[in-house]
This record gives sequence, C-alpha cells and structure tokens, in this order.
Amino acid sequence: MLPVKNFSSNKNLSLEAAQYVYGKIKEQIREKGKFNLGLATGNSPKKLYKHLLRLLKVSHLDLSQFHTINLDEFYPISQTDDHSFFQEMFHTFWLPLNEANSTFHFDHGHILNGEKEAGEECVRYEKLIQELGGIDLQILGLGSNGHIGFNEPGSTVDSRTRKTTLTKESCDALAKTYKETAAYGLTLGIGTILEAKEIVLLATGETKKKIFQKLQKLEKPTADIPASFLLNHSNTIVFTDLG
Repeated sequence: MLPVKNFSSNKNLSLEAAQYVYGKIKEQIREKGKFNLGLATGNSPKKLYKHLLRLLKVSHLDLSQFHTINLDEFYPISQTDDHSFFQEMFHTFWLPLNEANSTFHFDHGHILNGEKEAGEECVRYEKLIQELGGIDLQILGLGSNGHIGFNEPGSTVDSRTRKTTLTKESCDALAKTYKETAAYGLTLGIGTILEAKEIVLLATGETKKKIFQKLQKLEKPTADIPASFLLNHSNTIVFTDLG
C-alpha cells in the first residue's frame, strides 16, 4: 500500500504538498545547487503550483540550475495554441517564476513539443532527462480511470516516453478544462516515471474517489490501473482529500 497523507480539503492538500515539494527543492539546491522537478498539468496541481511559486519567489534561492520537466503534451498541437500545455506552463509557472527570480531561465522549462515528429521528439526527451541527471521529484495527478500522465489503462510498466491514444473518458475529462483536445498525447512512460527519485501523487476531486479507493485496496500493480505501478516505487507519497 502506498503511504498516504489525508487532508480535509483541496486547499489544505495543496498548501501542504507545496510546502513539502518546496522543502525538497530548498534542501537540494542548498546542498548541490541543482534540482529537476517533474510537473504535471490539469486541475489537480494548479493550487499547489500557486503556493509553490509564492514560496520560491521569497526564497532567494539560486535557481540557475533549477529545471522543470513536464509530464506530457497533446499531439499534434502548436506551442502557440492556447489549449497547449506549453502555454499553460508558460503563463502559470515559468513566466511568473522568472519575473520573481531572474536566476530561473526560461529554457530550463522543458516540455514535449507537439509540433515535432512524435518518435524523434520522444527519443530527444528521454535523452534530455538523462543528460540532466534524472528527475528528482515528479508530481503526478491521478486520472479518473487510473491514468498517470497520458499512460492510459493497458500501459506497461516498462513503457518509455511515447505517443499514446487518449481514451474517450480522458478526452471528456480534459475537455472540461481545455475545451478542445487532441486524440493523442505525448507522455513520459511508466518506466520513465518510475525512474524519478521521488514521486508525489495528488488524488483530489470527487471524480477520482472511486478509482482511488480501488488503488488503495491493491496489493500488486495491474495495467488496468496505471497508477498502481507506483507500488513498485520505493519513494512515493500520496496527498489526498478523498478520505
């Protein structure tokens, strides 16, 4: 069973998760001068990011070797498209962080490019992660069908960064936030995610309650619930407001 921190509300969850992530960043930046943070998109981490940005803004940390590595992107999609994850991250994270702390470089905000040939882009991204030294902490949201990133049910534990077909359930859920969605996505694979040194899974929102209850009862992973492969990870913690 995954270790779980329970909270009474999404507000409290987001604040505590942000403080937890910030503590990890601060400690390693001060010790080693660098940190690679894996970011997810969607509704689950939005409030966490607001709190984390506030903490980073007043920290006076040297963020010149702070990199963010995004989990996924729609495909195909232009980076200038308002519905792209690139635009979301630029306006909600990279830009405000740079404005508050000029030591953070825009080119240290990394995301899969939905304009490129999918196979080549996925190979490039895997190589980039390795060159940066791997992901120190990966933030994940739990999908209502158990997906993490765009790893839909049926994904394998050894899957790498790749193009995937989004299920109707995922498209319907995404459309509530992004209005227009592509039929495909580019995503870190399960195997790639599990190589992160630490993982924070956010399980929040009533639409996630049923799948989270199923996840909690599992003793071993199943491809039917991709998030269950986190049971294979030795340093994962779950923040939830689902009881």
